[in-house]
Amino acid sequence: MRPVKDRAGHPGGLSVEYENHNQEQTIDLAGLLNILWRRRLMVLLPVLAGLTVGLLYGVFGTKRWEAFATIRPGITAFDPSGGPVRQWQLKDITRWYEQELYRKKLTRRLGLPRDARPVIKAEFISAGLTNLAGGDVITLWTTATSPELAAAILDTSMVLFKDYAEADSISSQLKLTRDGLLIQIQELNNQRLGIELKDAGFALSIEAAEQESVTVAQRFDELELSLKLYQAKHDFCLKRAETLQGETPRLQSELERLDGIMGNLQDGDGPVASALPDAMVPIAGSQGPLTIDGLTEVRLKLFQSLTRNQALIDSLAYESDRALLDLSRTKLGQENKIKADLREVEKKIGDLRLKRNLDIPSQSNNLDYQIAARKSKLSLLSPLQRVGQTVVSDKPVRPRTLRATAILVFLGLIGGLILAFVWEFVVANRREIFRS
Repeated sequence: MRPVKDRAGHPGGLSVEYENHNQEQTIDLAGLLNILWRRRLMVLLPVLAGLTVGLLYGVFGTKRWEAFATIRPGITAFDPSGGPVRQWQLKDITRWYEQELYRKKLTRRLGLPRDARPVIKAEFISAGLTNLAGGDVITLWTTATSPELAAAILDTSMVLFKDYAEADSISSQLKLTRDGLLIQIQELNNQRLGIELKDAGFALSIEAAEQESVTVAQRFDELELSLKLYQAKHDFCLKRAETLQGETPRLQSELERLDGIMGNLQDGDGPVASALPDAMVPIAGSQGPLTIDGLTEVRLKLFQSLTRNQALIDSLAYESDRALLDLSRTKLGQENKIKADLREVEKKIGDLRLKRNLDIPSQSNNLDYQIAARKSKLSLLSPLQRVGQTVVSDKPVRPRTLRATAILVFLGLIGGLILAFVWEFVVANRREIFRS
């Protein structure tokens, strides 16, 4: 190849020379730069147009925020060892999102236009990919015209999937598990009610035992009254015996005096009744001369009084000793028995309180733990489980002004270059191109 003048007479240009019957196309760098310089408007105008369009897109384009959420298949049942069972697979959940089964209900719940079509992408890493550790989580992604709407789209879609799964036949095991846990919780609540009734029974038993303790303690008062009664009887008998013992010397003195009078009467003296003591006059029955028979009758009466007085003294002494013996016996026997009964009642109260304070709280705490465990399992039952919170971008991710502008400028530059070279070629070969 060799440089030649083009058909327009410009040296070093892109030219095609026809010599004889052979075509030779010659191109050099200077000619290319010359074409770009001469056709610079054709190159710059598309670039400026792309720059303008990109900037306008960045300023007036609809802003969109993105939201991310991480989910995984939820627990639908528990195995015999208490481990979780997840019946839903990752691919089942992603397929539900890919088929946009959420769209109609989502637009209706969020009040979006009927022609709105929110798109949610669901992706997960398979465990079998090379150099990647697969997991059991799915990442949801979407964009919307506001941060709140983006988060609401993902959150509402999770609720819709749960509703879908609850109505699906595969969730029957979930329903059975939930119903079983609710029945177990109800049974445990019934057992708790039984424990509360048992606690009330303990309270009544303790109250009855305390009342019994009061009754036993009252027996001390009754015993004290009995002892006072025996003591009063003993004191009365002693006092009465002392009184009667004071009468004995007088009666003996009168009896001796009467014996002297009877001796004088037998000797021939005739004492009259006035010689008798005043206590004997009623017994003698007159104030006239006394006879031996009258005095004998008086002496008999006086002796009987003395004998009766002594017998009464002996009887009172016996009753006094007996009252003292009954007092000692009653005090020893009843007091020990009352103390033993009181100790028995106090032991009974202590046992009841120990059972109430230890057994009842222990059983109640055990039931509370079992109820809490089943409620925890019940709260975990769900066809879909959220991992963390929904994350929303702080700034809009659409439009991407810089990227859009760069792409449009690049395309404008390519288009301008192509247009410049094509235009130069057409101008240089217009006779050949348009030759008829």
